[in-house]
Amino acid sequence: IVSLMASSEFTKQYHLQPMHSFEKLAVIFCAKNCEKTITDSVRCVKDAQFFNMQTVTIIVDGFSTDNTVKVAKEAGATSVIHQPEKKFPGKGIAMIADLAEAAKLGADVAMFLDADIRNLTSEWLTKLAEPVLHHGYDMARGYYDRRPRDAAVTKLVAKPMISVFFPELVQMEQPLSGEVCGTMRAWSSLLERGKHNDSNNV
Repeated sequence: IVSLMASSEFTKQYHLQPMHSFEKLAVIFCAKNCEKTITDSVRCVKDAQFFNMQTVTIIVDGFSTDNTVKVAKEAGATSVIHQPEKKFPGKGIAMIADLAEAAKLGADVAMFLDADIRNLTSEWLTKLAEPVLHHGYDMARGYYDRRPRDAAVTKLVAKPMISVFFPELVQMEQPLSGEVCGTMRAWSSLLERGKHNDSNNV
């Protein structure tokens, strides 16, 4: 199931792009000590139906102490890179590095996924990508069932702030979800406007 987000600001500035204007999708995993799950993650990307687009898989490793890098290469990832700086938390640094790698590989669309998900499926990835690849949205964010006590930051901080500053987005189920797909143009615009740093505000 996918929660769609196409802000009015984006749709006013950029024409919605039909599927045929995209040629390459980068599927990106920010990974740290994920040797037990990274093989299945890469396999799911290979099995997914992304409307006949060329797909590249990028892994950025956050200084793992296990065999994540070796296993990712053996699984067939297109590119395995290392997080540029050894900082924790470093997901923002990793995401910026990933987007740079995706741009270098000529991607039109970039999808971020958590590398430690144990029940990821190719069908779920296809559903996450479909709004962007097939329906002209700038970005789609995934969500999934959670236990009542999960997601304290989302419930107590993120959603209340969104309801105040961006009330048009209050219907978003999980605004901090790590599973998100967007056009490279949208990602570039967010980075330029957000004055990003190395934290999760990316």
